[in-house]
This record gives sequence, C-alpha cells and structure tokens, in this order.
Amino acid sequence: MGLARTYEDRVEIFLRGPELGPSSPVIRQSLQFGPWYARKGSEPVFEASRLILPAQGHFDQVAAFICVELLRAGADTDLPHALAETEPLIALLFERLWLSDSALLGVAGELLVLAAVVEGASDEDVAVVVEGWAGWQRSLRDLTLGSVGVEIKTTTRTTSSHQIQGTHQIEADSDGAAGMRESRLFLVSVGLKRSPTHENTVAVPTLVESIVTRLRVVGRDDVAAVLLARVREYGAWSGFGYDHLTMSTDPAFAVDFEVGFVRAYDMSDPNVAVLRRSDVLEYQHVEAASLSYVLDLPPKVTGDLNPIAGLQKVAAALRSTAGFVK
Repeated sequence: MGLARTYEDRVEIFLRGPELGPSSPVIRQSLQFGPWYARKGSEPVFEASRLILPAQGHFDQVAAFICVELLRAGADTDLPHALAETEPLIALLFERLWLSDSALLGVAGELLVLAAVVEGASDEDVAVVVEGWAGWQRSLRDLTLGSVGVEIKTTTRTTSSHQIQGTHQIEADSDGAAGMRESRLFLVSVGLKRSPTHENTVAVPTLVESIVTRLRVVGRDDVAAVLLARVREYGAWSGFGYDHLTMSTDPAFAVDFEVGFVRAYDMSDPNVAVLRRSDVLEYQHVEAASLSYVLDLPPKVTGDLNPIAGLQKVAAALRSTAGFVK
C-alpha cells in the first residue's frame, strides 16, 4: 500500500496488485484501477487500485485508519480478502466523508451568495437579508428576500447541473401553501472548484467573517449570533459541524474555492424547460414533492436576460427585485 496527495489536496491510497472488485457502490465509485507512472519516465512503475478520499484535512487520519485496518485483515498477503473483510467499515466511512464534503461545498455556495447580497445592502436591510438565510433548517427556500425566493445550488462541474428534490424547488409558491406567497423564484447556480493556488479564492471562514463583521458594524450582534448558530448546524448530522469561533483556522474547513460561475435563473421563464407540478398533476398516484431529477441548465436561456450572470450582478438583481435598494 502507498499514500499520496493530489494537486487538489486529496489523499489517495494505492493498493498495488490486480484489479479489485468491491461490492459496495460507494467504494466502486472511488476506486480506480490502472498503471501508475513516476513523475519522470514513460514506463508504468506499477499497477494498482487507487482509492481517493475527499479533500479535507481530517481525512488524513481516516486514510491512516483505513490502511491499518487493511493490514490487520492481511492486506500484505491477500489484498482482495483484506478488502472484502474491511469493505463494510470503509463504505460506512466513505458515506460520511462524502456527505461532509458535500455539506462544505453547499454552505460555501450559499454563503458566497449571501455575502454578496449583504455587501451591497443598506444598513437597515443587512439583518433582514441575513435572517432570510435558512441554513440547514427545514425551510421552503435557502434564502428568502421579502417575497422573492432564492434556491441556491452548488456544483463542482463546469455546467449548471444540479439534483432537484421536488417540484417546489423550481417553482414559486404563489399560493402561499408553505406559509408565504412568493412573487418570484430564482435558482442561483454556483460553480466552485478547489484551488491549490489560494489566489482569488473564497473560503467558508472568510465568508462567515465578512457577514459577521457587517452585522456588527450596523449593531446587530444578535443576528450575528443567529448566523453563527445556523452555520454550526449546517450539515452537522453528516460530520460537518463548522463552529466559526473555534474552527476558523482548521484545515478541514479553511478550504479555498475558485468561483467558476454564478448564474441566477428566473424560473418563471417559460423557456426554462423543466418538469413542473402541472406536468405530474394528471398522475394522481405520484407525489410531486417526491419527484427527483437532474436539472441541466444552459448558460443562456433567454438572450442576456435569463440567466443573470456574475456574482455581483446576481446579488444586485436579487436586492433590486426584493426592494432592498440603497
């Protein structure tokens, strides 16, 4: 076995030998077999299955733990048998790791948009904007600005491709079924990727600090405390649990992201061709809220009007539509 680190700061475990055939889908997804080369030279040095972990600091210890368990199961003499013995434990670890990694990406995208809206808001509106962010709480929207709903989806892909859970995520609640009547709904698509350069990047700790500082400047320490609590609760069940007061320098959370794109799609535009509630109403035995599918939106839907492109333009449009204008 061998350990290495990729340019994206991800830990990878090399299991040398013939191709392995794990039964767990989560391990199969993370395992890549092939020839591996030295930095210089064209001939392969060895063949191995590479198990790649998410890119967070505390995963170093997880990688060491996996190696120890494989060795205890006899990986040095019978690697396939050792993997079969430890596979249930590794699969359980990986499920939690990917959930935690997904939570970090999700909160980074939501805080990026929130910080941009807060930056240009008037002193009177700052607290209202921040209070509109739901965090990990059960809520209709990620961000509510007056009667404007904002659904924020973050991806590491180069396209606006996102998983949708229920038609309510792509339609305004104009009837007020969830306790409020929405006049507009924007789906904000955020593309982030980890950056090893640490230049022109954003990170969860710096985004949180910028919002907290703005709140304190306008004398709303109470709302700052609410924000910190919601950040701390975000994805806690998956092992994320970021406490800004004690973890702002923790390498597991101080991950730099490069912003690839930010696009705000007006979901009332008929040119946005997605499955809506009206499409499933005739199927009386199908619950629209349970519908799940992948949304793949193009960079342009209706000329230069939809989507609005660019973080600052998106933030300005959200403030303007909600009536939060200086």
